[in-house]
Amino acid sequence: MDKTVNLEERLTIWYDELKGENFPLVGKKNANLGEMLKAGIPISPGFAITIHANDIFVRESGIKDELEKLIADECREMTAENISRLSKYAMAAIEKAPLPEHLEKQILDDYHRLCDRCEVEDLPVAVRSSGAVSMPGQMETYLNIRGDQDLIDYVRKCWASSYCVEALTYRINREMGALFNIGVGIPKMVNSRVSGVIFTINPLNGDPSKISIDASYGLGEAVVSGLVTPDTYLVDKITLDLVKFNKGSKEIECVYRPNSSDIIQKDVDEDRRRGNSLTPEELKHLCQIAKQIEKYYGKAYDIEFGIDADLKFPDNVIVLQVRPESIWNKKKEEKKTKEPTDAMNMILKQLVTGVRFK
Repeated sequence: MDKTVNLEERLTIWYDELKGENFPLVGKKNANLGEMLKAGIPISPGFAITIHANDIFVRESGIKDELEKLIADECREMTAENISRLSKYAMAAIEKAPLPEHLEKQILDDYHRLCDRCEVEDLPVAVRSSGAVSMPGQMETYLNIRGDQDLIDYVRKCWASSYCVEALTYRINREMGALFNIGVGIPKMVNSRVSGVIFTINPLNGDPSKISIDASYGLGEAVVSGLVTPDTYLVDKITLDLVKFNKGSKEIECVYRPNSSDIIQKDVDEDRRRGNSLTPEELKHLCQIAKQIEKYYGKAYDIEFGIDADLKFPDNVIVLQVRPESIWNKKKEEKKTKEPTDAMNMILKQLVTGVRFK
């Protein structure tokens, strides 16, 4: 890795080199993780494959020319049928095309450095999509990927997911264009004993004085995708006292299959289901991290976390990704925008009609 090359021309960039403002280079998820490090928030070590690298791949493989020709010749009208045909071609072409040799070498060199840093051969990693434009839930993330060949295969799958029907339709409906390159994050896989989601407000009513945490056993897929009913904690943001607790059924957990790039589901035994997923110390520490993130960004945030079974407290509490909370932040911004407008309209009305005194 040649750090003398400008960031804009790099194929990979390590998280500790990134800032939030670098999202046009690596996508928002990757840039946010770099910013978390700057703020002193614990994240899993790793690196980003740049959007520039994705562009090199589609150009040098000829895929970009073929897609542009297909769009020009057959997809002048972006009907559902045409979008489906474009998606099918693009995804198949990306998943089978070999990477340029210099690009594959750079990705694998950095993967080997990450393996050495963590002192694990064939280190399991996540392969996370990261677009420069937010498209929630439209592109794929793959977990527990290990070994050179699987890593390259799943990077291609991640790039290909930006051309799934849902992502294409999302972009076309918003006039963003069909062609789209993304960044890919390669963080060390967290061996999550427990994982979940934190909201730095109460997501049910927008109360900013509370922190809400959903947590369950295993990897976060079970919580995020709604496979389980998690434990739900509502905590006072000032005192960090537990205000309300609902015990979830926590009936299954997602874990990674040893020595394989695969995720499996396991039943959770009755004793663990009856127990609480988080210890009091872990709960308090998660709330402190959540407050730190909210203070750093100045707005409510949605945070995914994992409690690593292989590490001791507090090093086992790791932030996986962060994003601005979408519903109540938007309402707050709309209120800010509306209030000055209403005030200005009142002033203008008074200037035109005069102020009537009693």
